[in-house]
Order: sequence, then structure tokens, then C-alpha cells
Amino acid sequence: MNRLPVVAIVGAPNVGKSTLVNRIVRRRQAVVSEEPGTTRDRTYSRVEWAGREFTLVDTGGMDPLVRLGLQALVTIQARAAVEEADVIVHLTDSRTGPTEADAAIARELRGARGKVVLAVNKLDDPANDVDRYQFYSLGEGEPYAISAAHGIGIGDLLDVVISLLPEVEAEDEPGLPQLAIVGRPNVGKSTLLNRLLGSERAVVSEVPGTTTDVVAGEVAVEGARFLLLDTAGVNRSARRAEGVPYYSSLRTGEAIRRSDVLLLLVDAVDGIVGGDLQIARQVEEAGRSFGVLINKRDLVPYEKIREIETTIAVRMADLKPPALAISALAGTGVEKVMPFAARLHESFNRRIPTHEVTEFVNGVVERNAPPKGVKIRYALQTGEAPPRFTLFANRPKDLPEHYLRYVENALRQRYDLWGVSVRIRVRSSR
Repeated sequence: MNRLPVVAIVGAPNVGKSTLVNRIVRRRQAVVSEEPGTTRDRTYSRVEWAGREFTLVDTGGMDPLVRLGLQALVTIQARAAVEEADVIVHLTDSRTGPTEADAAIARELRGARGKVVLAVNKLDDPANDVDRYQFYSLGEGEPYAISAAHGIGIGDLLDVVISLLPEVEAEDEPGLPQLAIVGRPNVGKSTLLNRLLGSERAVVSEVPGTTTDVVAGEVAVEGARFLLLDTAGVNRSARRAEGVPYYSSLRTGEAIRRSDVLLLLVDAVDGIVGGDLQIARQVEEAGRSFGVLINKRDLVPYEKIREIETTIAVRMADLKPPALAISALAGTGVEKVMPFAARLHESFNRRIPTHEVTEFVNGVVERNAPPKGVKIRYALQTGEAPPRFTLFANRPKDLPEHYLRYVENALRQRYDLWGVSVRIRVRSSR
């Protein structure tokens, strides 16, 4: 799979980074607050602008002048985003003017491998952008005036960003698809990994959080090979944690973002809890394929398994992941895990011929027509991993969200896209 170019949004605390990210991805993905430092970790979104796709990274507020405490950890995360970025948008606040933190960030970015674009936020009057000129003092070139809150100047900024993106080169030998086992601490992830690999590759302990690093091995099923990753358990309190629990959660987040298939291991005794739902949200945001393994099935009655499956269908409705009940310790059902993962991977990479998509969507529309006056003329698949579809309609803005969800569910049912982040956009057919 080719690596998408990476664009990182960095800046001092409370300059509007998350608001800008939400504006670009067109949904409220990040938490937006007047409280500085609301965003702690870096978050990733897949974005398309003017035909170019890239990965957009939101970061917490940088302050290179702070050496200790939580702010220093947040700055470390932002630096990690800078290191992997091809283009870095340095966001500043017109209302405060250039600050010492802005200047320190600018000095750090001079050594970055990526190209830097300077943006000045909170310029809400397009006719009056004189406040941006003082930011020339940072030495980062042209300061682009924007208002993330009001959507002013965002298109011009993105035009500049994509003009600086590197061309994506095809890989000569694509790597193995990656499969990650994720879950809360002590639900049996390392035990399952050792079962699948047939060796004691990971440390197994009754102490939650024993595994802190990603443990890799290869496993084959029905002619397909996967690189299998184990991850540290993620507590609900990981964002407030320090030390090993905090960095373990970061490593799990990295595994989620780079994996093709995720298997969420849940405890049949506990049922679905908040920590499981938190991980499911991370998987959804990363756009990966996703299935649930209900572990310790030998410790609960059959009715409890059915209850958990119902909870999965209700609480994880956006991806509708399939579920499989196993016992990693006893080995019951473990032989079904890799075929289960292979099916998810196949769905993740499914490519459907254009004529077939159009015929199927036409049939869906005939059974349940869109709002009066809206005509869906044709449809096609515009990407895979995850599957992406485009509908062409005469009045695209009048297609409500619930109707797009209806089409999405029909596609899932027809093409076995359960547990896959199906993405649908609408374009004008005129």
C-alpha cells in the first residue's frame, strides 16, 4: 500500500488547530475548547482536496520553552508529527501577534525535513488582513490569512499545501498486510498472540499492562500472510496517565493507524465496557477494517455471548463489526481467528466493477427513493482500503445524512463490508 503524504498542523496552545482540522475534514472530530491544551495526542484523518489525498495530523499545542510536565509531553508528540510530515502548517493567532512560543516553534521548524506553510488564524474580516504582516518576523515566508471558525481562506491555504506535497511513488514490493490485536489490559491479547504464533513470543502475566511494545510475527492462512502485532492494553484513563501507561497507549494508537485489520479483544465476563468503545472509536477514525473477538467464552453462558453481540451491534453501529467468540487460554475457536481476519482484509480491499455498483445503487434507489426532486444518476467506487464510493446526483446538497446511511448499509449487506469504514461522498451530475 502506498504511503499517503502527511500534513501536520502545529502551533502554540489555543491558536485554533483543532478548529482548523475540523474545518478541513468537515466534521467535529477533535475536541474544540477555549481551554488551552485540550488536544494532547496527535490525531490522524484522511483528507482529499482538489484530487490529492493526504493524511492530516492534528497535534497538541507546542511550547518548546517548557521542559517539564504535561506540556513538555504534548510538545514531544507534536515534534513526532513534524518528523513524519511532508508539509507542516504552522498556525498562529492574529489576536496575540507573534509570541515567544511562535518564535521558538519557527526556529525548530527550520530544521524539519518537511516544507513549512505559515497560517495566521482568526482574521475574520477578509477585507482587513493587515495583522498578518507582523508574522513575517518569524522568517517563514508568506503568512496566509485564514479564519478556521468561519471558513475564510481555507481553500487558498489547502491549494498551497497540496502544491508542496511530494508525488506518491509506487512501491516495488508491497509489505505484508498488518493485523493488530487490540484491547484493554489483561483481556488475553498476549495469550491469543502466542496461540496464533505457536510460541511464547509475548510476556503473559496476570498484571494488567505487562506488554508495552509491539511484538511482531508472521502468520499464514489459506495462502495469505499477515504481519501480526500485539499491543499494550489501553485504559480509559490513558489520556490522563503518565509514564508507561501513557506511552503504551500511544504505541497502540500507532499500531491502529498502520494496520490493515484490527481485532478488538473483549472480555466475555466483563461484557462491552467504555474502554472497548474508546478503542472502537480510534479504529473508526483511522479508517481500518475491524472485527471483535469475544474472549473467555468458556466462562460465561451462551446467553451472555448473545447479549454482547447485541451490544456490539447497537454501540458500534457505525462500522457494524462482525464478532467471533473464542477462548484464547483453552484454544477454543482460535482456529477460526485467521480466516475471520482474512475475510475482513478481503472486504477492506474489495474492488467492485463500476457497472455493478451503478446497477446495484439504482436498485437501492428504486426500492426507497431519495427526497422529492433529487435524482441519483449513477454511482461508482472511487477507492479501496477502505472502500470509497461516489454518488452523482442533480442536487447533491439535498441528500440527507440518513439516506446516505441507507445506501451505505445496503452496500455493506450486498458486498460483505461489515467492520469496514465505508465512505460515501456525493458529487453533482451536472
